[in-house]
Amino acid sequence: MQRALFKPSAASEERGRSPARLSRAKLFTALAIACALGVAVFLHLRSDAYSLARLAVSGNVVVSSDEVRALMPMGENLFWLDTGELAARLERHPFLAEVHLEKQYPDKLLVRVRERTPVLWLGEGKLALLACDGTVLPYGGGFDLPVLSGYAAERPEELERHGDELVLAACSLAAEMQRQALPLYGELVELRPHADYLEGLLSDGCLLLFPLKSTPATLAALQAVYTSERGRGYFELDARYERQIISRRPTHS
Repeated sequence: MQRALFKPSAASEERGRSPARLSRAKLFTALAIACALGVAVFLHLRSDAYSLARLAVSGNVVVSSDEVRALMPMGENLFWLDTGELAARLERHPFLAEVHLEKQYPDKLLVRVRERTPVLWLGEGKLALLACDGTVLPYGGGFDLPVLSGYAAERPEELERHGDELVLAACSLAAEMQRQALPLYGELVELRPHADYLEGLLSDGCLLLFPLKSTPATLAALQAVYTSERGRGYFELDARYERQIISRRPTHS
């Protein structure tokens, strides 16, 4: 008499496995899936899809967008780009005072800058540029600006701020005229500091006398008077007195 062979079912085998073995199997499966996903994400982030290809530059006037682009690590992976380190490197440019960077995935970087805007040429001695805050900038061609002359003061090094009060007053005046886009600023060829006022010379020979601190309203009024008086020959406009512009004409013998 033959004995019948008993073969356990799959369900019986599953029930026969210990809970510890099942837990380890599930854990290893989950880890394998997580590793596979991690590798896939890592490879995707390192792909060319995240290579820096586009820039949007704003706030720049002196430094061209092409010049900013030339300083950028174009083609570098945007995901791994250290924007803090890159901004600090860009701020070593003499005309870039502040740089803010913002990533826009997958391949674009927003670049917002605040420039050191030149407002005057510094005359006495070696020719240099002065920024609106009195910072001495390196020499650079292409700037049609008034010259600060007739006044010798200790000059700081490049990218250091001037400490002389009369120089700072001249820079502040030029910066405000530039901000208002006054036509007078385009015709101002020379600015000479005096003990308690600033003297400007226009390209047509007209003299302008400014207080050490000129308000925007005073400069706007000065522009209006000059526009109305222009063409009547050499004259002098004195804006040193509150709420009035005094016009002086030479007497002819």
